[in-house]
Amino acid sequence: MSVAAKGRRGGTLVELLTALPIAALLAVAAAATLIGAWRVVRRVVVTQGSARELRHAQAALESEIRPLRARDITTVGDTAVEFDALLGTGVVCAADAANRLDLASGDPADPRGLSWASSVQTGDALSLWRTADDRLAAPLEHRTTARALSWGAACTTSPWMAAWADQRTLRLTVTDPSSSAVVVGSPVALRRRTRFSLYRSGTAWFLGKRARVGGVWDVVQPVAGPLLSPSQRGLTVQLLDAAGVVTLAVADAAALRFELRADRASDGRAPLRRDTAMFEVVLRAESAQRRR
Repeated sequence: MSVAAKGRRGGTLVELLTALPIAALLAVAAAATLIGAWRVVRRVVVTQGSARELRHAQAALESEIRPLRARDITTVGDTAVEFDALLGTGVVCAADAANRLDLASGDPADPRGLSWASSVQTGDALSLWRTADDRLAAPLEHRTTARALSWGAACTTSPWMAAWADQRTLRLTVTDPSSSAVVVGSPVALRRRTRFSLYRSGTAWFLGKRARVGGVWDVVQPVAGPLLSPSQRGLTVQLLDAAGVVTLAVADAAALRFELRADRASDGRAPLRRDTAMFEVVLRAESAQRRR
């Protein structure tokens, strides 16, 4: 036998029988390690899933409630809250006797002159600050409703419009006129009736948001979930007064307390657990604000 042939000789049967069990043990150990790591990752994902949904629900509620005053809250139930959400603010740059207002944005950095969180629709509420004369002394808030919408061009010489390429203004025809005067230069706040509540989809419950557009409630928009059902107190809402005591009087409210509950999805090993998020949102004060 040549030297080259001797160099190519394979292992013996004894060596092969010894190597196979070792390789099998290594494979089993590697598989067990991978399965263990996968279970840890799955447990972490399951644990974080409900917590992530609760954080998302909290962020959505806080962003909508924080700009509100007590008078903007219309209904608070055990599992729902209804309010006039702030769409945006503007400045009256023109007004006429036909209850028409031309609005410019109060934000000088807004190139279009309009900076609403959503497009204005008929039926949206307006807060106007009017006076008994043409001065801005002691203005009083007057609430009315947008009856018609169009574009106006009555403010092209206004200093609010000087830097805007598109000098069209939002023209609103309002209902329920006041006997006092609308002062050019006074602020306007636009609001839309909005509702957060639990709703059912299949066998699960979710936090949903609805808005009232043109006098009709639109389709519910999912916000977060799944949460527990109303009977399991998946969402609870309470009014707090300036001292932090629960109250039923909306006029006395200084904050809203929310509590959200959700089940953690089971990973097949750990017992079923529930996550809870409790937080308070302080309302904008008009007289006495809750001290924190």
